[in-house]
Amino acid sequence: MGSERDETNCSTSNNSVLVSSNFALSSSLSSIITRSSIENSFFTIIDPTITNTTEIEEIVNIWVKKFKENPRIGTIKLFAVIINCFDVDVCEDAFINFNCVQIFASINKCFETLAKTGSLISPEKVKRSIDVQKSLELFTAIFHCHSYLFFENNANQSYFIFLRDILTKISQCDFIGPRLLATSFGLKIVTGLIQSNNVELVKNDLDILYTEFLIKRWKDTIYIVREQVLLELIIWIHIDSINFINDFWMYIYWALGDQSTSVQTIALKISNDILNMYCNIPKVKMLTKKIVSVLANLLLSPNDGVVISALNLYTILPSVDEEDNMNKVESIALELIFSEKSKIAQVAAKHFMNQMVNSQPNVHEQLKVLIVILEGVPLQIKLIASSFFVDVIYDLCPLLTDFKLISQLLSLDNLEDTKKHNLLILLMYVVKWLITGVKPEQKIAFMGDQNDIIQLHINTVGKIEYTTHMVIHLINQFKECNIPTHAFSLWILLQFIDFKLLQDSKIISDILDQGSLFYHTWNIPTVLEMISKCLHIMTSNLEGSNQSLCLKFIKDIAQENINILKAEIENPTKNTSNILSQKNALIKVWSLAKYNFIPEDLEPLKYLSYYVTNLNNNSPTNLIVSEFALSAFMEVFRKRILNVPTNFQNNVYFEQSENIVENTYITFLNAMLITSSKYDPQMINICETAFLIVDDLLRIRFNIDNTNYLLDDDQNIKLNEFIFSLCNNCEYNDDLNILRLVEIFIQLIQDGLIEINHLITLLQFVKKELIEHALGPVFNYFCKKETGDQLSDVINLYLVYMYENIISQKSDFKNYTLKDLTDVATIITRILCQCTDQIGKRLVSTNIHRHGIQYAMNDSLSNPYSEYPFKQFFWILVSMCDTLIPYDAQRLASDFISKPATQELINADNEYVLGYLYKLLELYDTQKS
Repeated sequence: MGSERDETNCSTSNNSVLVSSNFALSSSLSSIITRSSIENSFFTIIDPTITNTTEIEEIVNIWVKKFKENPRIGTIKLFAVIINCFDVDVCEDAFINFNCVQIFASINKCFETLAKTGSLISPEKVKRSIDVQKSLELFTAIFHCHSYLFFENNANQSYFIFLRDILTKISQCDFIGPRLLATSFGLKIVTGLIQSNNVELVKNDLDILYTEFLIKRWKDTIYIVREQVLLELIIWIHIDSINFINDFWMYIYWALGDQSTSVQTIALKISNDILNMYCNIPKVKMLTKKIVSVLANLLLSPNDGVVISALNLYTILPSVDEEDNMNKVESIALELIFSEKSKIAQVAAKHFMNQMVNSQPNVHEQLKVLIVILEGVPLQIKLIASSFFVDVIYDLCPLLTDFKLISQLLSLDNLEDTKKHNLLILLMYVVKWLITGVKPEQKIAFMGDQNDIIQLHINTVGKIEYTTHMVIHLINQFKECNIPTHAFSLWILLQFIDFKLLQDSKIISDILDQGSLFYHTWNIPTVLEMISKCLHIMTSNLEGSNQSLCLKFIKDIAQENINILKAEIENPTKNTSNILSQKNALIKVWSLAKYNFIPEDLEPLKYLSYYVTNLNNNSPTNLIVSEFALSAFMEVFRKRILNVPTNFQNNVYFEQSENIVENTYITFLNAMLITSSKYDPQMINICETAFLIVDDLLRIRFNIDNTNYLLDDDQNIKLNEFIFSLCNNCEYNDDLNILRLVEIFIQLIQDGLIEINHLITLLQFVKKELIEHALGPVFNYFCKKETGDQLSDVINLYLVYMYENIISQKSDFKNYTLKDLTDVATIITRILCQCTDQIGKRLVSTNIHRHGIQYAMNDSLSNPYSEYPFKQFFWILVSMCDTLIPYDAQRLASDFISKPATQELINADNEYVLGYLYKLLELYDTQKS
């Protein structure tokens, strides 16, 4: 093969090309010549002197000389270039009569043979092969500069017709790669002809070529062929824009609605080019109307590239008489600013800034446009929508950090309150980004992360400027504050004030007065939490009397609300208003404790303990049940546990304090485990809060002294009961709350804070897509050389546990079958296959099989269990073979077969053992083949 050709089949004379005594085109495996091993140029079939470095222009000149000497041989050589691209060779006797039908039949047989061996040219190779692209370039050049050669006389024209017809037939064949390649050659012939001086002479031939390679191929079922047609149309438009836009503009419109996003993207690019460069051509106005009619759908495409291209096209659309469609397009384009896909949002934001903001007559009007956009956003999503908006608009709009300008706008009497509120919501994210460097977050409703409190990497200059221009306006805004989102944004904005600049100012007492008013009249947890956080920042940054004022405020609010709880504990009532007062008092104590220290002389833990389920046996029965009671106790206790004295001279005091904390820790942990285990859909918030507190307590303990708190058997059971109930009640695979709780549970396992055996509980629900998704990372974490034994032990324990319960038909497993377990084993296998550590994956896989074999062979040991179907466990192992590499499968099979008990079972035709062995050997045979 290669350049050393069989002398009986090939000749190197100029008058014959690869002569064969039997076939026009070789269709046997042994005589198909591939080009992969040929070292000299792809075009030596034209002339042996051509090398890899020969330029296209020179190759064209060589071919022209050959054609002029003998048009028949010149045609054969040109056709040979086409056939070489398919990795087959041309034989001279095919061209006795240039019979297109016979030649195509032979070519098609070659395609069939190559397809069976997997050697047929693919669309990918057509696109990336340098030789193929160079061949296409050669055809363009020949028909551009020398097409006249084919039309000098009827004989020569028949050679052109042959090339056209054979390419047409191949472009209609069943094989995608050849179909694409033939279409590409046909299109390149057109590209050459329309640049030649013979356009009028070949008009009829061009019409046929348009029909075969543009119109018909445009209807091709394979997108990559349609894509090639469109790409060539771009070239034709650049050559003769008026004619090709007028004649084929509808094809561009159709392409915009193509099923393929690749074709749509190309069509959008053509449309963009046409509107930019050829807007004066008559048919462009019609094309523009058609674009507007489909642009809304393109903007809603699931493909990011299509959406971005559609947005770019939208930005250059001229005005058209399509008001309804344009309004729809404009509305969608505006909504895309809030897209969670940042690239799309950025493009939409740039257009918004250029067309709607920067076009305003002054900076005040520009700012107004920025805030008007939020008016159409529903109130319940306004915060998160604003965070997306700021994320994309921040770098494009320096006005948002011009606090002097913003203060002027807030001072305007004619600016509606809603617009001021929208501006403050935007500022909430802008100021945070400017001062702390922390970008807007999607989970912005919490906005209480440690980075906000500590405020690392502070922009001091920006903070001072912000404080100077904005603090008074923020205080004044409280007079009109009666909407939660407005209050939320105000208290967040206050957190970024430089309070050191206000050390001797009346503003501190004004802020505390507002805080007091809110704590007396508002009960919204998120707003009160932000006030508490602001108090923490003030206390940390102020000194002297102002700091004392803040501490007194905290104590007074705490005292007032603890007194409400205390009164109800000491004098129980069933008054509805008292029940509501208790609930609100718990919210307020929790919010204060979240960021601030509540003085111990108020005995917050004592009174809160009555409201914590399963903690205080003396609790009156009339007390309300609230997750805020649990959270409040946790926050107060957190401050206590993290501030146990460690340097007191009075060691007895230290030991007593530590013992009290330790006892409270254990009692509280047990109470939360019991509460979470009593899962009740009607009390879901209580159960979930209790579980989150368990997670918190275990982590705090580890962070204090780097040792784990070891749960006893009863505590482990309680924890498992919660996670079992949680997963059992999961109805939807997109329940993000359940996914979050499961991931927290898994993280406890992964961090070693609870035993890995807890995974067994989750494995019972692995059929649920959400659980399978959650188990992927923890499997990947433990699937390593160091920890693989632990993971395989858990999987084995689970499989045996489920198998024995199903076989024995225990009450909770009557609806389960072995088929259910094999399905689960298949899912576990799928998760293991995704693990990245190859050594760990082999370790886990072989361990599962070795332990599984040992279990399945139990009744072959010295103490047989004749009535128990151990052997059926091999069905489970068969479903887990995909994790094995062939080498390990062969070793397992060899070890298994070598045991006398196995030989007995093989001789007895035990279907389970034989089925398992066949599966292992099948894996091994796959490698050999």
